[in-house]
Amino acid sequence: MVYRRNDSEKRKRKEPSEVKEPTTVCYCEGKRELGTLELHCSVCRRWFHQTCLRDLKEFYGLPFMVCYVFRCQDCATDSKESWTPKQTNFAHMTVMALSNLTYNYFAEKDEYKTDVFQASKDNVKYFHLEKEIVPFFEENWESLSNFPRRVKNSWHQTIQKTLAKETELFTINPENELEFALNERNLLDIGPLLESIRKLGRRPPASQPIPAADSDKDDSESGPKTRGAAKRRAESSSRNSSMTPTKASTPASTVVETKSDKPMGLLKKGTLDANAVVEGSDGSINFPFNREGMQYFYAEKDPHVKEKDLFDKVDAESAEHIPPHIYRWQIPKEVVLSNNDRGHQMKMHEDRLTVTGEAGYCVARATHSVMYGKWYYEVEILEQPDGSHSRIGWGQAYAHLQACLGYSKFSYSWRSLKGTKFHDAFGKTYCKGGYGKGDILGCLIELPDRDDFSDLTKACRLPPTKKNTALLNFKGHIFFEEKEEIEEALKDLHPVPGSKITFFKNGKCCGTAFEDLYEGAYYPAISIYLDASLKCNFGPSFKYPPPANVRPISDRAQEMAVELALSDVLYLTDKADDLVKETKARLSNLGINTDV
Repeated sequence: MVYRRNDSEKRKRKEPSEVKEPTTVCYCEGKRELGTLELHCSVCRRWFHQTCLRDLKEFYGLPFMVCYVFRCQDCATDSKESWTPKQTNFAHMTVMALSNLTYNYFAEKDEYKTDVFQASKDNVKYFHLEKEIVPFFEENWESLSNFPRRVKNSWHQTIQKTLAKETELFTINPENELEFALNERNLLDIGPLLESIRKLGRRPPASQPIPAADSDKDDSESGPKTRGAAKRRAESSSRNSSMTPTKASTPASTVVETKSDKPMGLLKKGTLDANAVVEGSDGSINFPFNREGMQYFYAEKDPHVKEKDLFDKVDAESAEHIPPHIYRWQIPKEVVLSNNDRGHQMKMHEDRLTVTGEAGYCVARATHSVMYGKWYYEVEILEQPDGSHSRIGWGQAYAHLQACLGYSKFSYSWRSLKGTKFHDAFGKTYCKGGYGKGDILGCLIELPDRDDFSDLTKACRLPPTKKNTALLNFKGHIFFEEKEEIEEALKDLHPVPGSKITFFKNGKCCGTAFEDLYEGAYYPAISIYLDASLKCNFGPSFKYPPPANVRPISDRAQEMAVELALSDVLYLTDKADDLVKETKARLSNLGINTDV
């Protein structure tokens, strides 16, 4: 028998605004701690301190979060705390930003010492859009939303429109239209259950899709409407754009146009308008920047493949008709910062060791990685103007470029601001005081030796060949195009006992920062916020020599070249019969009669 509530029972149900507020706070039955991270239970409506959480022990975020559903142990059906993010937009993000700015302002004046602070109408603090609100967004974007950082600055206008439109949440300074304040004076009420914020969640979603981060379209009416939407779009686009190297195919393509409007290459997904131009032995080389979901590796013909010249008459613009195994990954002969494995906003200097930031955080990785042994490099802080920050450390290939180092499970970092260390977006106190202009920092990673790995595959510790990856012609040059398999990589992450990262400041050891690192290949990496400038020194000579038995990362140049050659040979040997069949099939499809 199905039990149904009658109308009288339905009328007895109270709206959330009518529910009696609890008289206790947290499991500890303490007091609210304004300015710290607190979570509001959607069932019992009690606030819980981050430090008192029992199941979410490594939970991390900004104070005054508003887009989530939290259930405490007492209210959860399985007696375990749960936290679920909800869809967010610029209005939600701006509430969080202004709440933190307001608290920080009054906290400096010691005006938030009382248990409940109610700002009077005469005690309103307005914040300037470009001078205060936008910089807060740029510094804390990843804590405000999972949506990727916008490349273009049109989102500044989006924030201004949001502040002017949401009159129930924000007010404009009558004396300056670029200054705004929160309408809610009691910051203790800022949370997901505040009625003015709940109304944002009840609005119908925008019918117009959100433009991609590199879109030329004005995003004045868009925002990060759904958490994870950009990731799903990137994965979908990557699937549509990926080529199968073992079959001849002609996918839908877009012609990349140069300034002379001549078609130079075929791309399978949109136009890669951001590229790094580098002078090579055969003239200028345009490198497509690595982006969310896809990575690109400069390729050259492999002189050890006998059929390498059979496709010379094939139009190079149709790279999908060329078997990728006749090419090999060409890496620089010395360790430098990568041309394209970095945020395109960064300015790369001619020495390819120095970079200067611009706008929000973005990452730059070196050209060579390490998988075993003890390795070291230095970073000098050349410039770090007020408001700018930097992070140094190590990152795997899947560490986000349009974010800060230490943002995901694939990277570890040490931040200049307050000296905090970061991994998986979780920060902990490491070396108080941080670092700044003139400081020289050492980065040491310690991984198991090659002989310490138990099975044969790991004992080899070879970088993967790119010969099983699709080819792409980009502005007259051939690149391997590889899809990021992030979900699979996350499942395969395993801690390596005994591995660790240590940082040094001006020759002095700051102590072990991270232990039991996730297994994988690690690149020296840095990230910059705003216009700081950093210079990397990969060795062999250092200002402050590393500990004994530690190698400079510069040694990896020749060593990795040998490893790649061995990896390629093993692939060609193992797949010899299949590669011959593939080559014959492609030649036949092209109408070329040649014995292989």
